[in-house]
Amino acid sequence: MNKPLEYYTSVTPGDGSLLDKLQNEYGSTFEKLSRLEKLYIVGLLITNLVMNEADAITADREAANQAKVHAAITATKFRNLPIKEHLGLVDAIVNQLKYHGYKN
Repeated sequence: MNKPLEYYTSVTPGDGSLLDKLQNEYGSTFEKLSRLEKLYIVGLLITNLVMNEADAITADREAANQAKVHAAITATKFRNLPIKEHLGLVDAIVNQLKYHGYKN
């Protein structure tokens, strides 16, 4: 992340929001975080996004979608995807989520 947090989000310096606190604590480009800490934050954010999305759809549809994706992923266990490609895949999916109708 070479650009500051405010390039990617609506952080307002000094407003006391979570984004402001993260920026103050870890730097505007998160330079004070280790790679592992960044991945941990990404994991927490993903969990929150999943829970938010799950609240918006019916339980039956959610279970069917999760089972389908889970089966596809566990069948390969990412064996054919080099570890260096994981972030590229995350980036591709995140960009699709950002630009295809996410409401918040």
